Amino acid sequence: MGQHRIRIGYGLYQGFNISANYFYKDNLNVGIGIGSHFGLPPIEDDRHFNVILEHNLHFGGVNKQNIKSWVFSQQLMYWEQGSNETWRILSPSITVGRLFALSKRIGLLFEVGPAFNLVLDVKREPNTEYSGWMWPVLYNGRIQVVYLF
Repeated sequence: MGQHRIRIGYGLYQGFNISANYFYKDNLNVGIGIGSHFGLPPIEDDRHFNVILEHNLHFGGVNKQNIKSWVFSQQLMYWEQGSNETWRILSPSITVGRLFALSKRIGLLFEVGPAFNLVLDVKREPNTEYSGWMWPVLYNGRIQVVYLF
């Protein structure tokens, strides 16, 4: 209990992201993170920014880091994306993941699950053609390197 960790990785919604997590109980932690695609594929023509709040429940067998290996994550992501259109979206997401401990301090986390998209606002540049609407549910996933303090 009371452990800290830093997670760095890549996610479909999160882009390249970094987050800080704090274990407040043996199997529960909370975290906050930020992310961006930095103009790289798959959305190289768009600006992208993401803020992530998450709550994680660890379960299953204990690994080398003395943490249970499976993770159920509840995420709330606010993100903006666009070039001629700027979408502001709130996406609650639930994922299930697996933490593979490479050592007592370093691990790899793989997560997958749905994201539910709530469009808050869309701003279009003048003379921009209407491009459609955001799908209400899309898949979400990310891979992260985890460093445990």
